[in-house]
Amino acid sequence: MNGFAARIERDFSVRRKEKQKTEFRAWLVYTLKEMGYSPKLESGEYSLSLGGTMTNVVAGDPEKAKIVLAAHYDTGVREILPPMISPTRPVSFLLYQALFPILVLAGSFALSLALTFPFDLPALTLPLFLALLAAALFYPKYGPDESATLSDNTSGIVTLLEVARTLTPRYRGEVCFLFLDGGTQAAKGAKGLRRAHPCLKEKPVMVVDCVAEGDELLLLPGRAGRWNGALLDAINDNFSNSEKKTCFLKTDGLITFPSDNRAFAHSVSICACRKIPGFGRCILPRRAKEIDEENLAILREGLSKLIMNYQPESRA
Repeated sequence: MNGFAARIERDFSVRRKEKQKTEFRAWLVYTLKEMGYSPKLESGEYSLSLGGTMTNVVAGDPEKAKIVLAAHYDTGVREILPPMISPTRPVSFLLYQALFPILVLAGSFALSLALTFPFDLPALTLPLFLALLAAALFYPKYGPDESATLSDNTSGIVTLLEVARTLTPRYRGEVCFLFLDGGTQAAKGAKGLRRAHPCLKEKPVMVVDCVAEGDELLLLPGRAGRWNGALLDAINDNFSNSEKKTCFLKTDGLITFPSDNRAFAHSVSICACRKIPGFGRCILPRRAKEIDEENLAILREGLSKLIMNYQPESRA
């Protein structure tokens, strides 16, 4: 296994509670400094919502960088259903997501009946049903930790670290690395960083998430990113296929990818997919047992070359 991945899996595989995230950030900052970067922590308060303080690690200058690489480092609650993302089939993804509330409703109703019917207490069925539904609302905060975090998103962190290590000092000033908090909480850390650095509304942001396994590396420009001809040409020129792996830049049709790309208008999401009959291109994060070295090599080379060769379009 990749050295960065092995260390993270051994010591920081779960990064959900503040103590866990603080310990991981300390290692991350130390590692970036060892490479010659000057990382800094940027925090924002979210006192009225789940998550509290969001602390991002920023290596580079967002104002001066011509391109930004981002990956969230936090991990989330263990979902009741195995997580599945189908980026190119939004309807399939939404239908699968709808199964959870349906199961909660059905399970709460069945349990309330099971507890009241044998004792002939029909008046308590509805109150118990509502109480069970209310309890389910606390699951995202108090449920168990997700332990299978290699794909989502240790793989994204490792990819950024590999690119950071590969770049020579000549090109390090042209990129900014964002290690984002709150990726599992509606991209809160990314949104806070965007408010602190308005330039990120216009910069191309390559968001790397769930790239551990899959034979197709999918690059998904957001709505605004599809109009950045210089960036799309640079992606096509600098990302290469291998004998077993393909890089596919999808610039048409509907897409859905629930990651930090939602915070950046000019984002390009990067993920690794496998094709499943009936669902098309799919990401199954829990299946990953290790990070595919070939995926990592393709992304390291492609992103490094992109940083070196991308020339933003001049604005009139």
